[in-house]
Amino acid sequence: MEKVVDKPAYTPLTGTNLRFERKFVFPKGDANNIIRRIQLNSFGFREVFHRRKINNIYFDDSNYTFYKQNVEGVANRKKIRLRWYGDTTSKIESPTIEIKKKIGEVGDKDSFKINGASTLNLDLLSPFDIYPFLLERVKQNRPLYETLQVLHPTLLNTYERRYFLSFCGRFRITIDYNQNFYNPNYPILQNSNTQIGEIVVELKYSTENDGDARQVSQQIGARLSKNSKYVTGINLLYHHV
Repeated sequence: MEKVVDKPAYTPLTGTNLRFERKFVFPKGDANNIIRRIQLNSFGFREVFHRRKINNIYFDDSNYTFYKQNVEGVANRKKIRLRWYGDTTSKIESPTIEIKKKIGEVGDKDSFKINGASTLNLDLLSPFDIYPFLLERVKQNRPLYETLQVLHPTLLNTYERRYFLSFCGRFRITIDYNQNFYNPNYPILQNSNTQIGEIVVELKYSTENDGDARQVSQQIGARLSKNSKYVTGINLLYHHV
């Protein structure tokens, strides 16, 4: 009888596609008004995907190294998160571990699909309870396994996202709103919820399109901003970091 081999617990999805990610922050406002402004951009942006809610659990070490590197502007840095999609945050379905890397002004991302996570539920399990499960599922990837071993959950955040693509296909814009932040140390996550009205517009494009990107940026209607949802969340929920 032919031996059945289980699928690996992780599946690499992306890598080595350096790109710019320019962020623009509207302190508050109506997301629909910003969407209309984007659609009037001379580069002809159109919505290319349905609205969806994004959920993340971020990980860091005991010294909050990823957070501090971002705040200090370290040129080469990274952050690690577990991401899943769905309007019910507590229901973790088809999650992915993402390692976002910043290399100077450009960025890259490695993603690893986590199989067998259909039973994870934040109504029953805390982010710390989920952590051993993740370690077990990535054991075959030694670098990722060894990295995660020295980390712990530090933040849970959620937001809604809309997706747009320019007519030429060279520029993508995402609009994030309804941002919520939770402290994973709370027995009941909802008791730590902090919501902010900021709307984040992100312009994403390959390095060779940096020249024309200036024209796109000028029509967005907000100043270029250094914005990190992870840093924002840590600043909101912690006072000792």
